Amino acid sequence: MTTVSLLEVQCPLCRVPADPQTLGCPSCREDLSVLFRLRYAGRIDYNRALDALAAGDGALALGLLHRAVAAEPGLEAARELLRSLSVAGAAGPAPGVREGDTPSD
Repeated sequence: MTTVSLLEVQCPLCRVPADPQTLGCPSCREDLSVLFRLRYAGRIDYNRALDALAAGDGALALGLLHRAVAAEPGLEAARELLRSLSVAGAAGPAPGVREGDTPSD
């Protein structure tokens, strides 16, 4: 099973680390949910690719995996699945372990 570390999001106004539970700044209470979405975009796309594979849509899965790797180059689970799909074809292996796409996962 892959261990995923949380990616820190800082408030652009206060420079205080955001609260991953509320998706907001604990200091100024600014809503930082959009910044979390951008920071976790690669993991979200990876999990959507797993869903697409489970639904039999290999082409969508490949596109989502390419986008996941572009957003987060160090996301090894996405890189491995992309490699295996490239070798096996878009129908490829069964979906793998889901990556935490939000801090609460």
